[in-house]
Parts: sequence; structure tokens; C-alpha cells
Amino acid sequence: PGAMSEAVAEESPERDGEGGSGRSSWGLLVTAGLGGTLVALYAVVTPFVTPALRKVCLPFVPATATQIQNVLKMLENRSGPLVDIGSGDGRVVIAAAKKGFKAVGYELNPWLVWYSRYRAWRDGVHQNTKFYISDLWKVSFSHYTNIVVFGVPQMV
Repeated sequence: PGAMSEAVAEESPERDGEGGSGRSSWGLLVTAGLGGTLVALYAVVTPFVTPALRKVCLPFVPATATQIQNVLKMLENRSGPLVDIGSGDGRVVIAAAKKGFKAVGYELNPWLVWYSRYRAWRDGVHQNTKFYISDLWKVSFSHYTNIVVFGVPQMV
């Protein structure tokens, strides 16, 4: 029994003055870093995934250059405020603002709304654009002359 207790005593962290705090601090740091990364990932990904879980699936699909040109062509010789329902990253709203329209976008995804606001500012049209985080079913569009919506038939 004496040899066994000496071997245990020699391997004990208190024996060499470390107290085991170096290893536990490292583990705590790794755990906190991993936890923070997972929370951030969840916060970024959730707004993009939840539309797929809705009754009517409305995923974010960016408008192509051709689609934007088609919208702008339809807007020729028109005036008045424009609204893009489900504005995504703001491409249509920004393109319309560049053509002189006061344009507004409504989007559920807050990341896309913030990105749209940044792009409008970067492109110098932020004075003629507004972007709102909102559910399209809770907004009145009666005061808009021009309404743009890319969606699935079940939505309209």
C-alpha cells in the first residue's frame, strides 16, 4: 500500500504547484469559443432557413440582371412610389431608385434588410430608398403606384 500511495502522490497536480488550472482554463476557453461560434452561426443561418419551414415556402433567390432589366422596362413612362414585396438583398429597389423612383422594400430576413440598406448607401441612392423588416401580410400597399413581387403562385 505504501508504494501505491507514493505513486499517486507524485502524479497529483498539487505536488508540482500547477493545481491543474492551466488545462482547465484552456478547456474553458475552447468551450466558450465553440459556444460563441455556434450561437453566431445560428443567428446568421436561422433567417435564411426559416422561410423554408413556413406554410408557403419563400426562400431568398436573388433577382437576375435580366429580371431587373425586365422590371425596369415595365416601369418606363411610369411614376410614383414603388414597393418591392420580399425585396431580398434590395437589387430591384436600388435599380428603381437609380432610375428616379422613391422605392421601398419589405423583407422578413433582417440580415438582407441590413445588407440592402448598406448597398443603397454604397450606391448613393439611400435618400430614395427605404427597407423594412416586415411580414408582407401585415403591410398596406394601397399608397404605392408600382408594386413588384417575385413569388410563388400560392402566395398571391
